Amino acid sequence: MNDTLWQPAFVQGLLFITILGVWSAGERRHKAALYVMIASLVTSMIILATLIQDVLGGKVYTAVYNILPPFGLSFQLDLLSLALSLLFLFVGAVLVLYLVTYPLQQGYRRFQTVFLLIITCATGVVMAGDLMSLFLFFEVMSVSFFILVIHDQAQASVAAAYKYLYMTVGGSVLYFMAVACIFSLTGAVSWSEAATLPAGPLTTLAFLGFVAAFGMKAGLFPLHIWMSDAYGQAPVPAMALSSLIMLKTGAYGLIRVVHQVFGIELMNQQGWGTLLLVLSIGSILYGSLCAFAEKDLPRRLAYSGMAQVGYITFGLAMVTPDALVGSLYHIVAHIMMKGTLILCAGAIITKTGKRKISELAGIGTQMPLTMALFSLAALTSVGLPPMNIFITKWYLSLGVLDAGQPFLIFVLLASSVLNAAYYLPISYTAFFGERNRDLHGALVGERLPATMVISMLILAVGCIAFSFMPQNIPLDWARTIAAGFFQ
Repeated sequence: MNDTLWQPAFVQGLLFITILGVWSAGERRHKAALYVMIASLVTSMIILATLIQDVLGGKVYTAVYNILPPFGLSFQLDLLSLALSLLFLFVGAVLVLYLVTYPLQQGYRRFQTVFLLIITCATGVVMAGDLMSLFLFFEVMSVSFFILVIHDQAQASVAAAYKYLYMTVGGSVLYFMAVACIFSLTGAVSWSEAATLPAGPLTTLAFLGFVAAFGMKAGLFPLHIWMSDAYGQAPVPAMALSSLIMLKTGAYGLIRVVHQVFGIELMNQQGWGTLLLVLSIGSILYGSLCAFAEKDLPRRLAYSGMAQVGYITFGLAMVTPDALVGSLYHIVAHIMMKGTLILCAGAIITKTGKRKISELAGIGTQMPLTMALFSLAALTSVGLPPMNIFITKWYLSLGVLDAGQPFLIFVLLASSVLNAAYYLPISYTAFFGERNRDLHGALVGERLPATMVISMLILAVGCIAFSFMPQNIPLDWARTIAAGFFQ
């Protein structure tokens, strides 16, 4: 059932007006602008939340605006797009709260304006009603991140930003090629339930184009080469924004095109799930091994993010309902886990100026809360019950068995061992390592700003809260979405 809606356009309009307001506020009033950003994001959440009951009941809301010819601009809200919109707005508000007291040193107005623009466009990506509307928001979001990476204007930042930009432009070209192929075959660019594209060269080319474009944004192997440099040079809030939101738009795009452009039957007929599976296993294992070898904390988190995104595409590649539940749930679980790790890393860098893991020996005694939250998230990443990632791996394992490939469970087990190998030694060194005299001479007590602590606590609670709630809402929604795609 389709109904017309006004909420997505209103939310986008509100956020774009806020963007103009943030720019107009200038450098001196940058903190006030951040609180306005939070209010705008929370208001947007409330507006979209009014649709939850109807969407859970099966309604699909649509809106088409006759602008941007020849295709126009369209929005669609089903349970998948509504859930991710609410999630992005919530996480965006948490990151802006963290940004209130994060020391950028310079360019507050520019950074905050672009930061909100990326959140706005990411929300637009998941609310887009067709391939061209998604392309519009996807492009603005992707190009804008260049400004955040280059923020410090150091030589290494410039090099990392240009590497990212070149990858983004290449992904854009491939996405446009894929859309052109779809349009030439169907005469339309809208989502199509249970799509029935004919098998052939153009269809294959379109699939490969989408995989490359969305895989680059998601940091999927071997399209990940921009991540470690960009994350290593960008300010920590920008790194968090990319890992928690932007990477998820790439995963969302893959989920949407697999199920609503190509369809399950064509995926199985062409064996494209095997390609996604190879890329996913490569991401999980290669990313984990690189993270294990990396000594710089932000870069280790970057490689870990690459491995974690591999879980999402791993479940998608299985083309089974349980595996898709695992993929969808992992979007939420990864945001909470990785968000906690990144924000804790940002707190450490802010207080100490240290980035090398070996330099953080004994820091747990003077930043106990930060390292306790970091350790909680590290244990979550391993997949121990009752933490969120355990639920992810449980459903992925069920999906693997449903697909008749039980040996793939060893990939998930190996990734858990590797997660423990590259995260837990950080916590051990922080609490039990011999103290770094240079570090502890300058660091006296935690004394983090309240906004940073609150942001870290919110995401850390999210690592375990869903397992203890009477109703695991993200899991219930993931089951409903997967059931809709496989009905």
